[in-house]
Amino acid sequence: VTASDDADWVEVVVAGNVVTVTAAANEGEAREAVVAISFAGDSKTVAISQAAKPAEGGSEPVTVSLTMKDLGLANGATVNGKEIKVDDNVTLVFKQGGASNPPAYYDSGEAIRMYQNGATLDVSAGGKTITSIKLTFAQNHYYIAADSGSFTAEAAERTWTGEATAVKFTSTGTDKSHRAYVAAIEVTYQ
Repeated sequence: VTASDDADWVEVVVAGNVVTVTAAANEGEAREAVVAISFAGDSKTVAISQAAKPAEGGSEPVTVSLTMKDLGLANGATVNGKEIKVDDNVTLVFKQGGASNPPAYYDSGEAIRMYQNGATLDVSAGGKTITSIKLTFAQNHYYIAADSGSFTAEAAERTWTGEATAVKFTSTGTDKSHRAYVAAIEVTYQ
């Protein structure tokens, strides 16, 4: 196996039958390179592209919030699979998942109930990077886990931190005393 490239910002190393391609950090405009690999009388080319260096400072963080009672839902209204827009970027989708009942809004606690045994809440930001999600829970029902990042201990207010374009929360309780009643959410993204 042999390999070569046509750019000074790409390093190609061949070790036996393994080709490793490493690209230097981009400090300017978007760029492309081509790596040619030959083996057993055959050859292939691989195009490599690298995005431009981000603008200094990047985008400013944006924080948006929603209180579930402000949705104007009727008592007992299910929200299973429905998109709830917080702003032009942030969307919430509650799903039944493995729970016996679909998520629903109740006046008691003014919250959307995520039932035990696997109800989910997907928080997405339209391709933007979410860095923080603060959840406020009602009636001591705060039993959920996040699929990424760090999540504070079980309490009436919990905060997720990390970097993700979407975060999935799943109810972790196995009985009716251990559900998640989401009363409010605050999302920071950039």
